Amino acid sequence: MGLRWKSGLWLGALFALAMVFALLVGRVALDAFRDHYGAAFARNHALLQAQKLTTLLTRELSLSQRLAELGSIQRFLREGTGADAAFADLEQFRRAFVDQSVFLIVDASGDYYFSDGKEPLDVARPSYRLSAEAAKDQWYFATLREGRPFALNVNVDYELEVTKVWFNVLVRENDGERVLGLAGTGLDLRRFLAEFAASNSSGVTNFIIDGKGAILAHPDPALIEFAALTKAEPERTLQRLVDSDAEREGLRDRLAALRAAPRDGATHALHLQGAPRILGIAYIPELDWYTVTAVDLGAASVIDERLVWSIGAGGLVLLLVFATAVTFGVDRFILRPLQQLTDSTRRIAAGDYGQRLASPRRDELGELTRAFDGMAREVQSYTGELERRVAQRTRDLEEARDRIAAAHRQIQDSIRYASLIQEAMLPRRDLALHFPAHHFVLWQPRDMVGGDCFVLRAAEGGLLLGVIDCAGHGVPGAIMTMVAHAAFDIAVQEVGLADPATVLRRMDAAARALLPTLDLDQPLATNMDVGLCHLDATRGRLTFAGARMSLFRCGGERCEEIAGGRRSLGERREAHWENVVLAAEPGHTYYLATDGFLDQGGGAHGYGYGKRRFAALLGETAALPVADQEAALRRALDEYRGARPQRDDITVLGFRIPDRTTPAGPLSGD
Repeated sequence: MGLRWKSGLWLGALFALAMVFALLVGRVALDAFRDHYGAAFARNHALLQAQKLTTLLTRELSLSQRLAELGSIQRFLREGTGADAAFADLEQFRRAFVDQSVFLIVDASGDYYFSDGKEPLDVARPSYRLSAEAAKDQWYFATLREGRPFALNVNVDYELEVTKVWFNVLVRENDGERVLGLAGTGLDLRRFLAEFAASNSSGVTNFIIDGKGAILAHPDPALIEFAALTKAEPERTLQRLVDSDAEREGLRDRLAALRAAPRDGATHALHLQGAPRILGIAYIPELDWYTVTAVDLGAASVIDERLVWSIGAGGLVLLLVFATAVTFGVDRFILRPLQQLTDSTRRIAAGDYGQRLASPRRDELGELTRAFDGMAREVQSYTGELERRVAQRTRDLEEARDRIAAAHRQIQDSIRYASLIQEAMLPRRDLALHFPAHHFVLWQPRDMVGGDCFVLRAAEGGLLLGVIDCAGHGVPGAIMTMVAHAAFDIAVQEVGLADPATVLRRMDAAARALLPTLDLDQPLATNMDVGLCHLDATRGRLTFAGARMSLFRCGGERCEEIAGGRRSLGERREAHWENVVLAAEPGHTYYLATDGFLDQGGGAHGYGYGKRRFAALLGETAALPVADQEAALRRALDEYRGARPQRDDITVLGFRIPDRTTPAGPLSGD
């Protein structure tokens, strides 16, 4: 009898256990019931929360509107008279409000009066005064711009040191045209959350959003968008808690449809903060608010769990019966013969290829045993050949590894030599000769070599120094610095030192002549940012010209930027550079910097350092000895950058004109 026939007999005997399929169908049906009743639960719960919210807010809002209509309040806001009557009415309304607090704002003066019963109101002593320039007071001016009769806002009042849901009602003249101020009350945020956002049901989260999606109330205060009224684009929104763009778009459509027909509420299934949720949503037209109930069907008690346990217990019994029967049959007819086959194959796997398999059985397992014996013979033959090939390939890989290591060492040695050559080109000795103890250079290539360099040439009557930022970094950038040096030498030899703008124009022409025009699919960047300063000690003046590079001058804590031309050397469009002549004032410190420092990302959001922050840093460090300024700038840059990588080559050249500068003659090789 074959193995297939034996298996067929046992499967026929176990056919009665097909009721397991019924359990699977029941599970699917149970999930469908859970989804249906969970959605109904979420919608009804959201509608209930909306009704509760409307009940409380309607009372507080009605009292606030009645307060805004009082004649004593309007007279005080309009004329500044009748403070006793107005404050007496304020005290009566304060006691009627749930939060026992009341506020009044005089639009003409910006005076903000607030009372929570701890201290009496005094017309001469407002709580504080609003300012149109203060960010913390923008909620008031946003309310005036909206022009709605009332508005609700969740906000932190930093002056009063309280966080409330504020009821803001405009106080207008009887004709309704002129706005006199604002009146209303506040509801403590913790109490508001306890009544409307908290939930005693497991897996149920209640929160409130406004028409823009901003979260106004949530059990987690970190998700609440405070002062949402002042923000055109709120940050803490329900949409940002949704995972995918498609689900966010579906949620916007559902909210828009509910706003058009808010009667019966709505439900929506999506993933909220990475977890599947059913949302029940109700809309409150009077406030342009939505109450939202998020239900986790896996945690919420939507259906009777006892029924689930009963079904599971029955299914478990059937599964045990089925498992017992299948185990007995498989062990009797399949596992025992296979175990014998497995023992023999293990010995073959351990390397005993002389092991031979034989079976007297005439079924499929017998055929499998004999086939495996034939395969073992083939494996024994192939293993010897494979070991020989593996040994040969291993030798080939070792040789390739050695060649790669040698090539890597050669490349590293070449880069180190290039670094020595580039360092030798920098005029550090010349700077030390002409500005002893009055200069520093922060030169920090991104790689071992870079595309930044600085230059200095001296002649009778003055000297010319500057900083050059070539396109690219690493080896390409370093090669570009050699082109820049050559162009600078050509320009200085032909036009002299005294006119930096003319030097820039001659450098531009020389660089274009030195670099061939290549017909490439993608053009290579060969532009250069340059800043040059000519110091004329005899006349006591400093002449600056820059190609997309600025000069920073600091005297005391004040630091100003002298901007260079907008275009770099080597650009396609025609460029024009002009000289800026400054008085060479002793005690002032001058700085030339490439964009590597200004563009370095860092801080909390990874933004570039920027010119404004850089100028402020120079103003803070300019009073230090020049020798200490490099360490101060490097330390500030490292603190801002943090763990982020260096984006570009960084060069900052700083120098201070001594009280009496006597320029040296031309240096050797100039």
